[in-house]
Parts: sequence; C-alpha cells; structure tokens
Amino acid sequence: MSVLGRVLRRGSLTKRDGRSLAHNTLKEMRILAVRRMAEGEHPNNVAASFGMHRSWAFRIRAQARGRVPWGVCVLLPTKGTGRPRKLTQAQERQVLRWINGRSPVQHGFDFGLWMRDLVRKLVQWKFGVTLSLASIGAMLACLNLTPQKPLQRACQRDPEAIGRWQRDTYPAIVRQASEESADILFPDKSGFRADPVHDRT
Repeated sequence: MSVLGRVLRRGSLTKRDGRSLAHNTLKEMRILAVRRMAEGEHPNNVAASFGMHRSWAFRIRAQARGRVPWGVCVLLPTKGTGRPRKLTQAQERQVLRWINGRSPVQHGFDFGLWMRDLVRKLVQWKFGVTLSLASIGAMLACLNLTPQKPLQRACQRDPEAIGRWQRDTYPAIVRQASEESADILFPDKSGFRADPVHDRT
C-alpha cells in the first residue's frame, strides 16, 4: 500500500499536519484533491477524506484556480532558496586565500588576529560588499575556518623543570601524603582562608 493510501485510510480519524508528510505524498494529495473538486466534490469532503483541515482544500483550490490542467504546476513542491548570497563562490575562495596563513597586519590592519569584524572590513574594502557578522561567520564556517583558542602558556615556562616535577617531585609528595593520611591541596595566587567570611553586600 502506498503512503498516500495509508494517509487516505487514516484520514477520517484525525487531522494531519502536512509538514509531517513527504513532499511527493503532499504533491499527490494536492493533485487528487484539485481533480476531485474540479469534478464537483465539496472542499470540506475532500479535506476530510485526506484527514486535513478544511482550509487546506480551499487554499489549494484557490492556488490552482484558472490553471490548466488542474493547476498542477502551482501545486508542485518547491524548495526554499533563501536570500541570495552576496559573494560568489570564487570571491569566497579569494577571501580564504587572503586570510589563510596570513596576518591582518599584512593587509594594513593594526591587529594581529583575524576576527569576524576584520574579515568583514576586508570584504567591504576589496569587494565593496557589506555583510553582517553572522554572514561572515557562516562563510568562514563553510570555508572550514573556525574559531581557535590560542595556547595560553607562560613565557617563563621551563620544560625541564616541569619534567622533574612530574617525574620526581610530585610522586614523592603523593607517597608522603599517603604515609601520613593527608590531603594534597593546590592553592593559587588568590590564596585561601581557613575561616569563612560572612559579610553583607
């Protein structure tokens, strides 16, 4: 049994949401409904037989009115294209070449990291096209350029001292704490107090 047949069989029980049906099923339903109404059947009865709200039948009849044969062309499903893009694919690839592996300073900016606002200014300067920050972010995501967090490492970092700490010093502390049934605490530069501070704000 086809999907349309199952829809017809269940039609009289509940009202169906057309958004939950496949495009080809909706197309068949619309064409059949328009044909039946063109043969004289009332829209209420047609909608009820498909399990749809009565306004569905009136709407597709109004869309198809005056179209031959049965207004089939206007009832075919269409895909929403959305707003047209302001940059062509070639221009987007050019943006990628401008920023990938290059610094903003090389393009005359006074900041060393690429941000969406800088890319937007570059696009506006080179192509004369103004894009929103959201559009810039979407374009960069399509170009596989995603935000990256820089590694935060101290300039005084000493790899040899870190190795000694991990290999010798910390294991000795762990052994001593285990022997004394003690806990190991790591205070930071903000410090800590043993007595709680209760104060009003």
